[in-house]
Amino acid sequence: MYLILLGTLAALTLAGATVWQYRRLQHAIRAERAAARLMSAADQRDMDAFRARIQRLVDEQRAVADAAQVLAEAEAIVTAELARTPHYPHHPHEGDPT
Repeated sequence: MYLILLGTLAALTLAGATVWQYRRLQHAIRAERAAARLMSAADQRDMDAFRARIQRLVDEQRAVADAAQVLAEAEAIVTAELARTPHYPHHPHEGDPT
């Protein structure tokens, strides 16, 4: 009789320990999944910020290139007008007329 009671107690103890370890494992897996989701969200946020920064830099570079093109066109217009306009040596801003 004591052996049956001892065997039953040992079986219940073993089953309880197994359930406890199973629950600990489930808790650890949930924690790992939560950490993975947080890391994924952080990576996505960082990539979005990186893409936005790169897009701002590209837009800024395009604006600089557009401004350089406008300045080059303006310089060509001014150069063409200066070439077409006669040169007056007696003009006060042209320097010494001699």
